[in-house]
Amino acid sequence: MKNDKFVAELLIVAALLVMPAGGVAATETPLLKVSGGVIKGRQEGNIRVYKGIPYAKPPVGELRFAPPQDAEPWADELNCADFGRRCMQVFPFFANPQALSEDCLTLNVWTPAKAGEAAALPVYVFIHGGGFAAGSGAFSLYNGENFAKKGIVAVTINYRLGALGFFASRETLNRYGTTGNWGILDQIKALEWVRDNIAAFGGDPGKVTVGGESAGSFSVSALMTSPLAAGLFRGVIMESGSILSLPALSYYARSDLQKSIEVSGMLADIFGAADDADGLEKMRRADADVLAYFSVFIPDQTTTPAFFLTPVFDGGAIPEDPLGAVSSGAFAKVNLLLGFNNDEGSLFVPEKTGESGYKTLTMRAFGGEKGLRILERFRVDAEHTALQRARQTLAYGVFTAGIKRFADIIADAGGKVYMYKFNYDAPDNRRNGLGAAHAMELPFVFNNGTGGASSDRASAKLADEMHTRWANFIKTGDVNVGDPLPSDVQWPKYDSKDTGVLYLDEKITAGPLVDRENIDYAADLLFGGRN
Repeated sequence: MKNDKFVAELLIVAALLVMPAGGVAATETPLLKVSGGVIKGRQEGNIRVYKGIPYAKPPVGELRFAPPQDAEPWADELNCADFGRRCMQVFPFFANPQALSEDCLTLNVWTPAKAGEAAALPVYVFIHGGGFAAGSGAFSLYNGENFAKKGIVAVTINYRLGALGFFASRETLNRYGTTGNWGILDQIKALEWVRDNIAAFGGDPGKVTVGGESAGSFSVSALMTSPLAAGLFRGVIMESGSILSLPALSYYARSDLQKSIEVSGMLADIFGAADDADGLEKMRRADADVLAYFSVFIPDQTTTPAFFLTPVFDGGAIPEDPLGAVSSGAFAKVNLLLGFNNDEGSLFVPEKTGESGYKTLTMRAFGGEKGLRILERFRVDAEHTALQRARQTLAYGVFTAGIKRFADIIADAGGKVYMYKFNYDAPDNRRNGLGAAHAMELPFVFNNGTGGASSDRASAKLADEMHTRWANFIKTGDVNVGDPLPSDVQWPKYDSKDTGVLYLDEKITAGPLVDRENIDYAADLLFGGRN
């Protein structure tokens, strides 16, 4: 990292993710039967929690770089009191509460203790972020207890990350009809498991909402376009990320199939592996820890890692042209809640960033002539420092432009869309210059009392507001209908013409999207203009 303060800023986010969750004395739950066998979990107050449930076979040996398979049945009752292991990753700012392993395809369920199989409760499946290279469904920030208290069955999942999750090759494409999307296929497998088993926890498989933040948000928007995920959910929540922006995040391959195979091929060459059957076997024997290190996620976006592998527009799991698919109506017709934070770029651009860093990340995100046009429009001058411009344009390229264009297309097609903008500047973030940074809405969404979400009366009220809005959407498909809200502000349906947005801050307001002209300019560069 370029300076100690930037490290401190990242540690703030890390603290949110690993802060121990409060709780009450726990007892064992009654036994439940799922597709793999019998499980038992822990009852904590009025909530039952089942952790580390296998939803697929360990993706090792012949299953590395292959679609996930059904979990192997177990003979004895499986104790699901503790989280499973995290998928292989490298991220030094997160503590390590769980061991790392390739045997990591597990999920976690929180449900009201009184929910029987006939309860038919709504279900929320949350997909974690982490740049497709880090993270875990076990982070305490994602504790689903408060959703369960509102009558929702909450689920978090693990999925393959880094090279192990997104290595692409012609050999695997020919074998399986898909490549470079092993992590996305894991997410689909988890949703299939939910469809087949969630009734045992009191959930209704016909009332599933899937949501995610950052890489998780990119993922759920991809699932909306995937024919393999059809019928697995009725609602989607996207926090800071859209599949349309994936090429800006995937700065080497732009998520293009052939380029992704080429970039992965350069990684394979380090192991002496060609793109053939023998080469695939070599890659399946390669050290998993080394593969994770080669595909590490580096938050400082003014630097360039050796390899950074992300989902691929392969024509199997994800359409070769997601923008074309969405524009033509080839997406899941579901209710949509989505949005972004006011200072999305601050977490990824160190304070000492100068013009060289600004130019580097802009060219990487936008590329070629588009990058030059961004640099021309958003110049460094007496009123705008290189740091400000870098954070601003990174946010446009990777987060806001893709979210807005995705919302525009879905809304114009007649979909019910609700857009938010998170503006709350928590005290710790204010002191460190982060503002309403990337991921800082999560403590409020889950209402878990971290990250300023309960540090004072105003923030606690905002957390209650956001958590209730999310819960209402999951239950009814309407953010304004359901449990009573602290505010009486009506969240308008989003429309690409007047762009009604709910502003989430100490005071809840609704109105047109601020900075719409600049966001649309970036979107037009990245995706082409709209009539």
